[in-house]
Amino acid sequence: MESQTRGGDITATKEDWTEKYRPNTLSQVVGNKKATDELKSWASKWVAGKPSKKAVILAGKPGIGKTTSAIALADEMGWEKLEMNASDQRNRKSIKNFVGRSAVDDTFSESGDFTPYKEGKRTLLILDEADNIFGKEDKGGINEIVMTIQKTVQPIVLIANDYYGLTRRSDVLKKLCKKIDFEPVKKEKVTALLKGICENEGIEFKISALRAIAERCEGDVRSAVRDLESLCLGKDGRLTHKDVDALGYRNRKAEIFPTLKDILKNSDPIEAKESVRDLDENPSELIVWVDENLPREYDDARELLDGYRWLAKADIYLGRVTKRQWYRSWTYARDAMTAGVCSAKRRSHTGWTRYAFPTWIRKMSSSKRTRNIKSNISRKVAPHVHSTSSKVNSAFFPYLKYLFKNDSDIRKKLTEDCGLNAGEVAYLLDTTSDSEEVRALFFEKKKETVEEKKREKKKEKKEKKKDEKEEEGKQRSLLEF
Repeated sequence: MESQTRGGDITATKEDWTEKYRPNTLSQVVGNKKATDELKSWASKWVAGKPSKKAVILAGKPGIGKTTSAIALADEMGWEKLEMNASDQRNRKSIKNFVGRSAVDDTFSESGDFTPYKEGKRTLLILDEADNIFGKEDKGGINEIVMTIQKTVQPIVLIANDYYGLTRRSDVLKKLCKKIDFEPVKKEKVTALLKGICENEGIEFKISALRAIAERCEGDVRSAVRDLESLCLGKDGRLTHKDVDALGYRNRKAEIFPTLKDILKNSDPIEAKESVRDLDENPSELIVWVDENLPREYDDARELLDGYRWLAKADIYLGRVTKRQWYRSWTYARDAMTAGVCSAKRRSHTGWTRYAFPTWIRKMSSSKRTRNIKSNISRKVAPHVHSTSSKVNSAFFPYLKYLFKNDSDIRKKLTEDCGLNAGEVAYLLDTTSDSEEVRALFFEKKKETVEEKKREKKKEKKEKKKDEKEEEGKQRSLLEF
């Protein structure tokens, strides 16, 4: 008998299901218990002192829980975490700036106080897709990673889809790191996860449909959850085997660069359209790749103009998905950015073209931390200025930053009243969180707290003495009476 649950229409939320149902602890990670136990054992050695291997490499296919396990480990251990992914430049300088200081220095606590690493929280340094560090932009990256591991006092996790591809360029890296293998997750476990999601979302389902999704994903949990979400959103809250059949089977080896070649060099729009069937990228991600590489391939002005007209149409359809949840528009958007862009060619394109990673993604990734800090400051300041966080972020921030920099009293007051941490103070002062200016501010704050406690203690002693004298006077009066 087929299991099912009952529900209504499913609409999109701001958080996709891969993030919404991301595990918070290692015990919640689906499959790979041996690997997660090894990871936890390695982490416990950091708590006891320092392990013989100060870094681990989590190796295995995409989507099977490597990054999720690293993040869950940090959350479970109560460690801070720093992540660097494939969209960031990973050359010597950027890696040194990103993890170098964190690897050898003390850690900030959440209150902004400096805590020696021997006493306080650790910071888990996570380098995602470490096997993709190559090319001119990432020059010197591997050597800098080796140097960082050698001198680190913080735990480091490297994540690689291709272990050999990472270690063949450095024997030293291989010796310095402990390897933990992650395997594709079994169908039964994937099915159980999908069942739990359906029940939580109120989706009526056939268990055979969930098994079909699990079979199709070939151990890739992330793809399975994405497939389930794409099938359920915008529907009437029911999932059948027939819905899954419409997906077909995904070729897990399909990659973005060969797909771009099919779109931009192919003379047949239908083939260009079919080329993305096996690609594990949604239209909102694919359009950025096509936009970046279109001018690299189309050198004729008229071709370029027509190509961007098709991309503009695709963008309109994507906007309808975002604003109105018209998920059928995804199909139109995909057709416009593949078959449409392909049909803009006036001649066949041959020869080799160097395609590039989207600049927009790199910039957004590199500015993500800064944007998050700014948003956090705005959220903390907003109640004190009787405004909204969005208004503070968009309209007040330049004035706030100017006052914070130039008025020490305002700086001190804002830091204390709004509960700003060291990173936020550093952002407002355009300096680093370990600068003398930031240290001095938090040292002064700590000093004032200590002095205030001393004054309170002194006051309590005086009041106690006063009470004792009064009591003694009462006793004397009674005796005289």
